[in-house]
Amino acid sequence: MRKPEATPRKTLLIGWDGADWRIIDPLLDRGEMPNLERLISGGVMGNLATLQPMLSPMVRNSIATGTMPDRHGILGFMEVDEDRGEVRPSTSLSRRVKAIWNILSQEGYRTHVVNWFCSHPAEPINGISISEMFPQQALKGAGGADTMPGGIVHPDSLREKLSDFLVTPDEIDTEVISLFVPRFREVDQEKDTRLVSIAKTLSQTFSTHAAATWILEHEPWDFLGIYYSAINHFCHGFMRFHPPSGFAGDRPPNPLWAALGIAKE
Repeated sequence: MRKPEATPRKTLLIGWDGADWRIIDPLLDRGEMPNLERLISGGVMGNLATLQPMLSPMVRNSIATGTMPDRHGILGFMEVDEDRGEVRPSTSLSRRVKAIWNILSQEGYRTHVVNWFCSHPAEPINGISISEMFPQQALKGAGGADTMPGGIVHPDSLREKLSDFLVTPDEIDTEVISLFVPRFREVDQEKDTRLVSIAKTLSQTFSTHAAATWILEHEPWDFLGIYYSAINHFCHGFMRFHPPSGFAGDRPPNPLWAALGIAKE
């Protein structure tokens, strides 16, 4: 269908996994998140209800489809292949209803989606679809871009172009790491590999963001949906060190506290 002549405002849907107002509000109060503050000042904010259990594939696909999990069909990270009697990852083929990017594409709008949960293989839409397997390619290191398999990007003709935006963990320099672990040089990396996990998380996030911003800058668009997982990964790995929970009870001091710049009070 041809796009309607009266084009509404552009819509940017950002999935910011693990973002919590209990952490964000103090940062806003200290003026440390001016861009988010500007968005809030020009719009509205509030708490959202969620689904139980809070499984990202299930929740994110309810957001994308406006339906409950029993209808859209994504019930978790994995599903049963009844024909083979095996367990396999949930994919875009598992979703039983249309997502918002499918609906908008059918109505003629220029629509893009980047790194959404269960978006692999990339769907043919009226725009660019980049599956959640895209940032995984960054972890392959050198040569990862040259070996990116099909099905990750639609249209496939953009596979080579978009692979240029993959950021490998080796490209995450010490200046960036120091923003998260100020005293990272004190970490014995032979015994503690968590600096590597930080670099991997950042490499995937930077890869996702680079591809999305390229689309916004170089492609016409009416809608773009993008999912970021970094905060969620950092919370799983490090939130237990965040005061005051990191100092509860008689728990012995953890050597990573000092490296994170946390001083016991």
